[in-house]
Amino acid sequence: MNILTIEDLRKSYGTKPLLQSVTFGLEDDEKMGLIGANGSGKTTLMRIIAGMEKHDGGRLMLQNNARVAFLPQNPVFDDSHTILDAVFDQGDPLLRLLHDYEEVSYALSTMEEVDEKLLARMSDLSHQLDVTGGWDREASAKAVLDRLGLKDMDAIVGTLSGGQRKRVALARALVLQPDLLLLDEPTNHLDTETIAWLESYLAGYPGALLLVTHDRYFLDRVTNRMLEVTPEGVMKYEGNYSRYLELKEEQERLKEATERTRQNLARRELAWLRRGPKARTSKAKY
Repeated sequence: MNILTIEDLRKSYGTKPLLQSVTFGLEDDEKMGLIGANGSGKTTLMRIIAGMEKHDGGRLMLQNNARVAFLPQNPVFDDSHTILDAVFDQGDPLLRLLHDYEEVSYALSTMEEVDEKLLARMSDLSHQLDVTGGWDREASAKAVLDRLGLKDMDAIVGTLSGGQRKRVALARALVLQPDLLLLDEPTNHLDTETIAWLESYLAGYPGALLLVTHDRYFLDRVTNRMLEVTPEGVMKYEGNYSRYLELKEEQERLKEATERTRQNLARRELAWLRRGPKARTSKAKY
């Protein structure tokens, strides 16, 4: 079943068209790589799907109640927020519960004397996590944060480097566990070990993925479909990036063979015309 369906989507900037006749569907467990020349509109298409930019025409349909998370190339945060706020405060009730639990846990860990009110609050939050089954989500979130090297949840986002902010944004997207995950250059600022972990995580991700990256090895190992953005629209290819390259090479060979056939035909026609009126009016002896 398609989680995302796009029909004849168009986007222009002024009089210059960027996206034209974009039509494709994304299944709810599909891992699709978005490829194309620089400036072809890949990031713009991602932003339109994420609801951060409007399209000029066509239709975009998301499955009912589908949760979408978007990792932009240059994430923007409220610089006064802590990492805890940035990652867990997303309007999701269970994430909000985890936010409050982690906040109380951190506060208790830094106190020299026990605060009975905070202990009672922590007990109540623990009970709510029991009732909602939130402990599995809490363990998953902690694993993501740990693998991304985000251990000081009280750190202020405004004090972080660009690389650390990108990791916070990636954690925010993964912790939400969305139905559709949109990642624009997720491997930027990540070391080799973390990239390997992310490959494994995404390969087993149960939801749909749309991915833009210049890391062709990462793209090859994570995706099972390719969507190429061209000035005329998009072309969908079955398989990963290596398979896409094979199919493109085959297409080029067929294109060249067709062009050679056309040129040979043109040469024969031209030679026939040059033979003059007699050749054009003569009949076969039989």
